[in-house]
Amino acid sequence: MLLPPHFLAANIFLSSHIPRMQLSHYALIFPWPNDPDLRLLFSTRTGASALVPLEILAGMESGALDAESTATLTELGLVVPDRHAEKAAVLNLPAELNRLRRVMKVSIVVTMECNFRCRYCYEGSRKGKQRMSEVTAKRLVEYIKERFTPETTRLTLDFYGGEPLLAVAMIKKIAAPLKEYMEQRGAEFEITLVTNGSLLTRENVEALLPVGLSRAKVTIDGPPRVHNAFRPFKNGGPTFDRIVDNIRQCAELVRIAVNGNFTRDTYREFPELFTHLAQAALTPEKISQISFAPVLHVGGPHATDFCGGCVSSGEKWLARAATCLDREIAGHGFPPATGAFSPSLCMVDVDNSFVVHYDGGIYQCVAMVGNSEFRCGDIFTGMTDYREQYHVGHWQKEETCRECVYLPLCFGGCRFMARQRDGDMGRVECMQGFYDAVLADLVGQDSFGAHAVETSRYPREKIHFSGDIMQKTGCG
Repeated sequence: MLLPPHFLAANIFLSSHIPRMQLSHYALIFPWPNDPDLRLLFSTRTGASALVPLEILAGMESGALDAESTATLTELGLVVPDRHAEKAAVLNLPAELNRLRRVMKVSIVVTMECNFRCRYCYEGSRKGKQRMSEVTAKRLVEYIKERFTPETTRLTLDFYGGEPLLAVAMIKKIAAPLKEYMEQRGAEFEITLVTNGSLLTRENVEALLPVGLSRAKVTIDGPPRVHNAFRPFKNGGPTFDRIVDNIRQCAELVRIAVNGNFTRDTYREFPELFTHLAQAALTPEKISQISFAPVLHVGGPHATDFCGGCVSSGEKWLARAATCLDREIAGHGFPPATGAFSPSLCMVDVDNSFVVHYDGGIYQCVAMVGNSEFRCGDIFTGMTDYREQYHVGHWQKEETCRECVYLPLCFGGCRFMARQRDGDMGRVECMQGFYDAVLADLVGQDSFGAHAVETSRYPREKIHFSGDIMQKTGCG
């Protein structure tokens, strides 16, 4: 029977045929504000969460659980037969994820040209008129074919810029032969875009649909007055209305996700964005996902000409902003960002995932593109062994990381931010303070939004009940 968990009574007993389980090393326990007799459990190892009565929690901690609860909590990864074996498995998780991975993902910078002049652009002085040549594009197609192994079942091409839609013809020249090749191989194929949205017209989208376009990520930095100040056209003109109109016209053709970049000074204005989206009829049915990320200004002797980067846990205001904005996303009926709090790897650590610059240079991180120090080969001569260059597995050297409950969510944090801050990409960017501050609120909102946020409209089928436990499975 599908009933809220506080309507159910716990039934704890210990039977000789039920294996004695231990609370997972990666299980977090939070109070549940709606009911003092419930606790919210979250597994950083599996990304799953559950609401459990205190009686069941006591059984978890003592190893005395009934069979049904044992089965449910084991499936969620909240109890395990052996914590030492569990920790060993997590230390090996990057290797295991790569072993199981059947996807090849190539991020492609087709042009450095852009029609915006964003105040925080992370590409900075590297932007210009540079575009991928015909020779490079043809070689890129062959290079991808050569690297596509029989075990691989899917190819994703993620087109970046500059602004990639300034090079629609080049995207088609790369994607069309690869789509045909994947169809011959019986493999799946898609192309995606990271675009400023100003050229995401129906004409451009319809031109790319036949070569596999399935998704686009568009940046909107808050309501018009904020967005237009941070992301104007090169001539200083406003861009907000153009982008929103393009999304409205194309939302039924491709899946469109909206990302917004906020600062310490602007995040409080972001809730107004939802009013403008609603006025344009851009509801959760039209926009597949909304997520917000911080723009961080990193100074000092080690900073590059980039003005923005990945999350830095050292920003004390960030926890408050993240919680506030996540609540707004949930409250307007949009799903949480997929995988935001489930095990994930930096693309540096992912085999068969790399970035190709317009000149054919290969990198393991989009933030490092154009920096010769982090070029790890090219499509003409091949990829070099980048493990030392990119400090792959750097977290394994840190005992604090190896023992950390947040390890599956972090695996050492963002190397780019570590380099910006310390000049050393081999140092970890510890996220413990950030997760300590936000995880209870964000997991509660993302997992059980219909219960935690009164205005949320999460679909009921995301929540499952098993005996005394209300559960939500992991994101991926």
